[in-house]
Amino acid sequence: MTSLLILNAGSSSLKFAVFDARAQPEPLVRGQVSGLGTSPAFESPGAARAPLPQGFSLNDACEHVLAWIEACGFKRDKFVAMAHRMVHGGVVFVKPTYVDVGVFRDLEGLLPLAPLHLPFGLSVLQRMREVAPEVPQIACFDTAFHATQNELETRLPLPRVYHERGYRRYGFHGLSYEHVVTELPRVTGQPLPRRLVAAHLGNGASMCAILDGKSIATTMGFSTADGLVMGTRTGSIDPGVLIALMRDDKMSFADLEDLLYRRSGLLGISGISSDMRTLLASDQPEALEAIDYYCNSAARHAASLVGALGGLDALVFTGGVGEQAGPIRSKILVRLAWLGLSSDNHNSKSYLNVDDNYTNPGVFIIHADEEIVMARHCMSLLS
Repeated sequence: MTSLLILNAGSSSLKFAVFDARAQPEPLVRGQVSGLGTSPAFESPGAARAPLPQGFSLNDACEHVLAWIEACGFKRDKFVAMAHRMVHGGVVFVKPTYVDVGVFRDLEGLLPLAPLHLPFGLSVLQRMREVAPEVPQIACFDTAFHATQNELETRLPLPRVYHERGYRRYGFHGLSYEHVVTELPRVTGQPLPRRLVAAHLGNGASMCAILDGKSIATTMGFSTADGLVMGTRTGSIDPGVLIALMRDDKMSFADLEDLLYRRSGLLGISGISSDMRTLLASDQPEALEAIDYYCNSAARHAASLVGALGGLDALVFTGGVGEQAGPIRSKILVRLAWLGLSSDNHNSKSYLNVDDNYTNPGVFIIHADEEIVMARHCMSLLS
């Protein structure tokens, strides 16, 4: 069988999927190693969650996944290609790319742009190059979808020399947004709405303004800490606060990075958890405050993207929180009712409150699937 291996590495997980490369891509098997660094476990649809030993590393996860898919009949050296999600492609990598020695070296040069995320993708990519040296390796970039934005949207209000050095807005979650653009017409049986806001809500969260299928603005900018408040990340924050913390608390670079990425967001506000499920199940006032802050942040950012679009035809929720947390969707939609959005019955269908002419904005729920987007990119390159 001719098959593709898709690998999606994060700081605490390794998702994978095997696709048949001879047909319209559909997953043959898929799953993930989750909870790396906390409570590692192996998960696959239709199988019970299997705990893994404490201290399980990303390299261990690679070996576990390879052993598991080989037990399913897929040999590591027989794939026609392997694809890897890369969080950052800078300004050079704006489409899926075959990875050779030179490209890998160029990707390593991008590490300063995403030091908390890119190392995981590169680590898995390097491991696959070692265990399957004859198999083509393809990198797919989260930033690529936003390459269509005009220069005004990419600039930061700094002296021009910094823009030339790469200090600019890039945007992330691009593979997820690309899936929304592809999947929404299939789900509805209608053309893609012209003015679309897509909300990727999870432990990491962002939104994107999509005009005629192309990104024109997004909430994440230079880093993945910008925009919406997230599980442990601040989202947008007054830079004067950071200067004050460095001055008053004598915070080092490492302390500040730890605060902004790992100790803030829902976790920081609630003091309870970064997990929305835990907060929704809690009766503590701090949990309710964190939830309200999250929904208010999402609504305000959505409204700013509507301004960039000049109006709104549809809003799509995707990502773990966006797909599964009905109360969160409802609270956001209530705050956006002035746009003609309704929260009625929004938990019962994948698309709702929409008419053929989009005279009122529709509300949709699309299951996130970055892996199938990567599989399509693989097949396009291979063909």
